[in-house]
Amino acid sequence: GIPLINLVAQDQEERVTAVVATPGFTNDVMLLATGKGEIKKTALSDFAVVRRSGLIAMGLEVGDELIAARLANESDDVLLVTSWGQAIRFPVRSLRRASRSSGGVRGIKLGGQEDAVVGVVSAPPDTRVEVLVVTENGLGKRTLLSQYPSHRRGGQGVSTYKITDKTGRVVAARKVSGDEELMIISAGGIVLRTSVESIALLG
Repeated sequence: GIPLINLVAQDQEERVTAVVATPGFTNDVMLLATGKGEIKKTALSDFAVVRRSGLIAMGLEVGDELIAARLANESDDVLLVTSWGQAIRFPVRSLRRASRSSGGVRGIKLGGQEDAVVGVVSAPPDTRVEVLVVTENGLGKRTLLSQYPSHRRGGQGVSTYKITDKTGRVVAARKVSGDEELMIISAGGIVLRTSVESIALLG
């Protein structure tokens, strides 16, 4: 690959945690989420012009880090998923639009110091969208987004995965439709390819 430093001026201590591809700026907003459960909504047009030195996308608290960036529309719902298997769903419109340099608001209350947000899914609430959840030991399941009740942001949400020694913690949550191919890549660089349909659709 091409070293990122060739494209964007980057501090040595900084690392990439999210990538967003967009053909234009027709989506309403960009959602930004942190490991400690904060979320922020910013107009996508605020990112239309980016200097080579970059732009501040979100103000972060000490010890927190950005873990996800997602395109969304005001009519969408957003789902936050944590490593301890909790998830909360709420409307995107319930978040106020914030400037690029501002911080976020609490999206989900974490279960403890070792818990963290690991996945963000946004989708229209009236579509048949599935949420694929994968754990660090390679287990996974699909659940319809409609099975997650809508709450106010900031709560503990509901259980989306029962964490055991066998499963390990949740490491990823992605929006799927069921007809895609899935590639899971381990920390050691091993790649597994399978169909999303082969993964059980569960409550």
